[in-house]
Amino acid sequence: MTSLASGPATPSESGGTTSNPRPLSRVGSRQGSSRRWRRAFLTPSAIFGLAWIGLVAVAAIFGHWLTPHSPFTQNLGNASAGMSANNWLGTDYLGRDIFARIIAGASVSLWVPAAVVGLSLVGAIPIGLIAGYRGGRTDQILMRLVDSGLSFPPLVMAMAVVAVLGAGEEDAVIALAVVFTPALARLVRGQTVAVRAESFVEASRSLGSSSTFISLRRVLPNIMSVLVVQATLIMSTTLIAEAGLSFLGLGAQPPAATWGSMLQQAYSYSLFVQPWSLFWPGAAIALTVLAFNSLGDAFTSAFGLVRPSPSQRRRPRGIRGRRGLTAVERGGVASEAVASPTTACLEVRDLSVSVAVEAGQLTVVDGVSLTIEPGEILGLVGESGSGKTVTSMAVMRLLPSPPFVITGGSVLLDGRDLLSMELGEMRKVRGSDIAMVFQDPMSSLNPAQTVGAQISEAIRLHRGASRREAWQRAVDLLDRVGIPDAAKRARSYPHQLSGGMRQRVMIAMALSCGPRLIIADEPTTALDVTVQAQVMQLLRDLAREENVAVLFVTHDLAVVSELCDRVVVMYAGQIVESASTADVFVAPRHPYTEGLIGASRHSSDGRRPQAILGQVPQLDNMPRGCRFAPRCQYVEAACVSTPQVLAPVADEALSRALEKQDQQQLSRCRREHDLELGGVR
Repeated sequence: MTSLASGPATPSESGGTTSNPRPLSRVGSRQGSSRRWRRAFLTPSAIFGLAWIGLVAVAAIFGHWLTPHSPFTQNLGNASAGMSANNWLGTDYLGRDIFARIIAGASVSLWVPAAVVGLSLVGAIPIGLIAGYRGGRTDQILMRLVDSGLSFPPLVMAMAVVAVLGAGEEDAVIALAVVFTPALARLVRGQTVAVRAESFVEASRSLGSSSTFISLRRVLPNIMSVLVVQATLIMSTTLIAEAGLSFLGLGAQPPAATWGSMLQQAYSYSLFVQPWSLFWPGAAIALTVLAFNSLGDAFTSAFGLVRPSPSQRRRPRGIRGRRGLTAVERGGVASEAVASPTTACLEVRDLSVSVAVEAGQLTVVDGVSLTIEPGEILGLVGESGSGKTVTSMAVMRLLPSPPFVITGGSVLLDGRDLLSMELGEMRKVRGSDIAMVFQDPMSSLNPAQTVGAQISEAIRLHRGASRREAWQRAVDLLDRVGIPDAAKRARSYPHQLSGGMRQRVMIAMALSCGPRLIIADEPTTALDVTVQAQVMQLLRDLAREENVAVLFVTHDLAVVSELCDRVVVMYAGQIVESASTADVFVAPRHPYTEGLIGASRHSSDGRRPQAILGQVPQLDNMPRGCRFAPRCQYVEAACVSTPQVLAPVADEALSRALEKQDQQQLSRCRREHDLELGGVR
């Protein structure tokens, strides 16, 4: 009964799950949800749980038809008899058929847990919603009352309630509901606090919705998944608690048949005469508790509240997953890649990345090649789902395996192939030679540590500096990235800084070990225009003064035009155009690039931005020919049927001019030579 004190395991109040990269989430979210439900309930444990609960339900409903004996008829002449054709499980000390009493006890074993859970939810949901949504003094008062309920030992509280109400089945239900309501109310309150901070709740407030409406229509549906899981776990605990009360004589009273009272009677009257009579009610309780817990685990997986276990996760054949390092399955390509000399800081050649789904492996990044020279800023642009982030994460091998695997190409950093390195080697490269600046610094920085401690931690890890030296280096870096009063700000926590300052801290952390390459994944998206301009100027100065190569990932062409030296345009996992920034904006050579320019603030001739009709194709439904063909206004029949390769532009004069500048404009459009695409005038 001590397990009643803490209750069943509670799902995390944050409800957090590691989100997958965007291209994966695009592959049929509704279809993936139904597959997750099927996979969750087709496990052996879930099938057992459903089958056993169904069997107990059938016994509870149709029990009087399943056995010819009455559970209450006594036959003292046949007391404590063994198993026979007439009495399948034998008889108890009063000659009553044990099988009939097991069947009769099934109804109690289902309706009591269901009633307890129902009453507990009726009391806990209003308390938790009101406390969590209103907060303040209301929250304090309600939670102190809930805490007072949690302070009593649960079994003692249940016995006290039964003593007041009287022994009986209904009174036991009320007593157990009183025991479980406080813990359930605190769970509802925690979930409500988390959902209350979501943007859709704020949007509902802006429409003038009442607090009651928001709580019932916005908050409650979003916490139901956790409540369903918790309800199944509470039912198993309630079954044990009810059996315990019945064993103590505080539950259903004789002659009612319950599994707990059968245990008590077998223990008191048949322990030394008929010890096996203890087994049947005990086995029924154990199997039913196990079934409820199995269903709880299945609901947890189906709702996506936890990651699937290794046994549930289908690992694609040949992919050897290792935490912290993307798997590489590309054959013997690396040696040829390293053999050719290069002056580039980063050179990516024919990089291909696949993701494993139920139907097989789908290509996310298809033959991407790019180079970045020291001191150069390369913009990687495209719509959401085009493969930009997956490409940048693949360079550092930060994609999880499974489901991701690098299937081809090479990634050279100063001539060293990163795809040939083991985890220990990659850890030395990350942070030291390659650093990353993420989009949201608030979620990337540790809220429990000061920003100075987080910067100095990287310095001590890679440079072996003392604590004092690392701290001074952190302060100097904060001053270098333009944070005023750096020594004081170094002792601040992330939440004490503005968004622009947090992004500067991320840049300082990236610079802490003198990297050769910085990968900036949309670092200006969440910033206002003024701060955005300051961060761009900082990156530009760092690239020139520190001779650092920068891979700038973004969907904003306005930022690219101000910051980047060259631009690589991606669409549906492929590069569709690559050229200097000036050439891309003045003379784009791919219709998709023209569409991006027209949709940005740099529309030609002062025209209003024009949206690109359609959407990026899903991974499992890629067009056969040009991937942009379904959305292209210049499409021809050959575009639909024939794939196009990335090739130099056909303009000979332009090609000769670019070759003299050691540049080359590439396009993946078969009509680039006869189209006059609009750029920025």
